[in-house]
Amino acid sequence: MAKLSLDNRAVNILNHIHAGVLYCRNDEHSTILYANDYFYQMIGYEKDEFAILFANRFADLVMDDVSHILKNIDWHIEQGLDLDYEYRMRNKQGDIFWVHDTAKYEAENNCWYVTIMDITEMKSLEYERKRLEFYLDSMPNKIVICDQNANIIYKNRCAEECAYYQQDASSLHQLIGGHILGKKLDEIMSQSAQGQQVDYEVRFSEQGTFVGHDRNRMIPIRDTEGDILNYMQVSEDLLSISDGLTHFPTRTMFEQYYESFIKAHPEQTVYMVIVDVDDFKSINDTYGHQTGDEVIRATGRRLTATLGAEDYVCRFGGDEFILLFVNQDLDGIQGKCQYVLNSTNLPLQGKEKDVKVTYSIGIAGGSQAPDYAALLEQADKALYQVKQNGKGGLMVYQDEEASQQMESRPADQPDQKRSAREIPMEDFDPARDPYRVFGKTGNKSL
Repeated sequence: MAKLSLDNRAVNILNHIHAGVLYCRNDEHSTILYANDYFYQMIGYEKDEFAILFANRFADLVMDDVSHILKNIDWHIEQGLDLDYEYRMRNKQGDIFWVHDTAKYEAENNCWYVTIMDITEMKSLEYERKRLEFYLDSMPNKIVICDQNANIIYKNRCAEECAYYQQDASSLHQLIGGHILGKKLDEIMSQSAQGQQVDYEVRFSEQGTFVGHDRNRMIPIRDTEGDILNYMQVSEDLLSISDGLTHFPTRTMFEQYYESFIKAHPEQTVYMVIVDVDDFKSINDTYGHQTGDEVIRATGRRLTATLGAEDYVCRFGGDEFILLFVNQDLDGIQGKCQYVLNSTNLPLQGKEKDVKVTYSIGIAGGSQAPDYAALLEQADKALYQVKQNGKGGLMVYQDEEASQQMESRPADQPDQKRSAREIPMEDFDPARDPYRVFGKTGNKSL
């Protein structure tokens, strides 16, 4: 083999390349015939020192088992392919570092032109990334990371395997945009861009049944300088701790949602509705508890159909439900309640005959909504009046001052807000009377 000869200009160029450049024999040691200065800086040895200690055997510095590489060298030569591998080496100080090795074969002298780059930092970042992904994949929470435009750049295993997530969604707008309760995604992203951690809920339903309900937190991710790089949505599964029959939230979740919504939207109209299954104990006693459970599930499906994007519902007790309707007028809410009242014959799964079910409903609320406990008490009073009047209808709560004014009205002044029960049905005209007939008791104010 001819002796390798390089002019000064070529040597100068090679020594200014920030990568190890070598010319090695195609033998078991990859004996070095030439190496630039950067290579010796990488390994920490002087050129003569390395020649004395290692006889220029490159392979002696390699830490990993590269037997698989050596076995494939002849095949690469036959196929005319370059080598491209990553492995670890040890320098003079005993430090181990990663290199990326690419080599091109020269048949004339049976040698390799080799370039090696130190990729330790990249490997370290890759290792840290994999370790972080392992931690995130081990968490029971769904985690989604997005950029400043809400484009998804990462989902952990729990999010990837979520049955109600749209798996091909490329942005949070597609993933959760239409399922957020009480807020808009743009509003959430805007608050997060100001450095705030934002809490919100998302809800997914199919065929009248909740299939997913999460409490989310959007967290800004900052760099070492404090600048926001990305945003991380961490989700807590609420469905797993919700009511087992209906998948509705608990009373505590309902109250928390009410308080957070009123705080964020104090100007919006809200109504609280209590729905009670009449004579539920009799249904259990007559048809059995399995039928009773199916009545609860069927009622839940019917109530779910009435919910808007920001409305909320919970199973308040064994046979009671509470709904929160927001930013809607009273007539629209009464219409939804009538929809529930009309569903007296519930087709139940596995039953040949429908089971007759009636409901009592109390409504309270308005543009100046009180605190949760007060509004619940008002709706409960309305419900109690329906029960006193024979069940199977609805009642809208009216404050005591208005009720007293009605009660003190002189006898010669007709009560225009009396219940439909007090009006002969043949004389009843919904266009004249400000209240509609809903069920047996009508829509009477307390």
